[in-house]
Formats: sequence, C-alpha cells, structure tokens
Amino acid sequence: MKENSIQVIKPIARKRRFKRKLVMHKFLRFLLISFLIVMLVIVWRSAAGEQNSGVPKGGSESNMTENIPVNEDWRLRLVNSGHSLPADYPVQLEKVQGSHQVDERIAGHVTSMIQAAGDDGVDLLICSSYRSVGRQQELFDEEIDKYMTAGKSNDEAVAEAAMGVAVPGHSEHSTGLALDIVTPKYQMLDSGFEETDAFKWLDKNAHKYGFILRYPKGKTPITKIKYEPWHYRYVGQEHAPIIKEKNLTLEEYLEYLKDSAN
Repeated sequence: MKENSIQVIKPIARKRRFKRKLVMHKFLRFLLISFLIVMLVIVWRSAAGEQNSGVPKGGSESNMTENIPVNEDWRLRLVNSGHSLPADYPVQLEKVQGSHQVDERIAGHVTSMIQAAGDDGVDLLICSSYRSVGRQQELFDEEIDKYMTAGKSNDEAVAEAAMGVAVPGHSEHSTGLALDIVTPKYQMLDSGFEETDAFKWLDKNAHKYGFILRYPKGKTPITKIKYEPWHYRYVGQEHAPIIKEKNLTLEEYLEYLKDSAN
C-alpha cells in the first residue's frame, strides 16, 4: 500500500473510533439518566404510599389516632342534648365488676383502673354503666315525676329533669362508654361524693386509664348537665390526659381538635 493511502486511512479510523466513543458516552449517559428517573419514581411512590396509608410505620394506638377523623373515632363520639345516638348504634358488651356491662373495648381499662385504686387502698364501686334507651326513658320519667310532685309544671319538670338525667337517646350510658362510680362508704349521687377518697383518687388518676370527668363543675352552660363528680367517660389514654390538663369538656376538646387541624 502506498504511503499516501495509509495517511488517508489513519484519519478515517480515528474518526470512526471517536464516533464509537461518542455513541457509547451518549448511551451511558442515557442509562444513568434513566436510572435516576426510575429511582426518583420509586422514592416518590414510597413517600406517597406512607402518607396515604393512614397508619405510620410502627404506629402505636396514639399515632394511629392522629389519622382518624374526629367524627369517626368511637372513643370521642359526642352524645349530649344536641347530639343523639343512632337507634341502630352497635354495642358489644362485656361484664365488669359483677353484672355491670360496658363496651367490650374498654372493659380492660375499667378493670385495670378499679384494681389500681384497690392497690392504693381505695374502693371504687360502679353503680351504673350501660343503659338501654328504654331504661333511660324509665329514669327520665321518674325524674319528671319527682319535680312534678314538688309542684313544678310539666314543662318545668321536663326542663329540670333534663339537667340531671339525659333525655333518652341522648345518654352516654347507651354507648357503653360511661360509668357512674361511687364507693361503698358513700353511694349518694350528689356533690358530697367529691369529698371522698374515691373521688380524690379518680381526679388524680382516671385520665391515666382513658377516663375523664364528663360533667365538671362550672361547665354546665357547655354540657347542659349539672356537675356530676361521679360520672366518668372513656375517651382513650391519649385524649384523656390532654382534656385533664387543659380542663376541657368533651365538647370543648372536639372544638380544640378541629382548630388544631386547621
């Protein structure tokens, strides 16, 4: 082969090698970009899945509750003069302290609280727990009769009765989440109960087991029920301490949760 032919071939070969390297470089860059895109998609989907799952990884009862809408949390169901309980409200009952019945989901908390009080030398005695709407009607009628016997008109008697006994269909006792608690040495349902060791123990410890004093002193304009130091309501072990600390009623706490979510 002649020398000038060789000189022509060499630049052509170098040019071809350069093109091959350029193609390979572009191909590798394409693979790298594709890999990065795939990884970004995987990370994005993973993050979106955790955000929408409703239950954080390793979620405790407290963490799970943060993702439950207030109106869907059975522990925070509001039952009062303005909020009735549906006629078909389902309640699975379990007996505690003898024949008393509560929602089976809180039976363990009730038993633990009573046992803890006993360990501290305090006897807690349940005097009322779950009530059917029919039983609530009987109690309400008895309260009306009491006021009418005292000289009140029917309308006055109904109004007075509703301050102490919830109107049928509007009683927390029908949820299975409420308890009237006294002590063997004092079984009167009146303000005198607050002087007992039982009340003092409950005031200090009930929230640890998920219970709150449902109708506190000075909150009647909100609850529409007069002060009842014996009436306790289960709301859950993460909600009760906050309600206790902030001195709120359930009505006020639900508003607090709504405001906090906004």
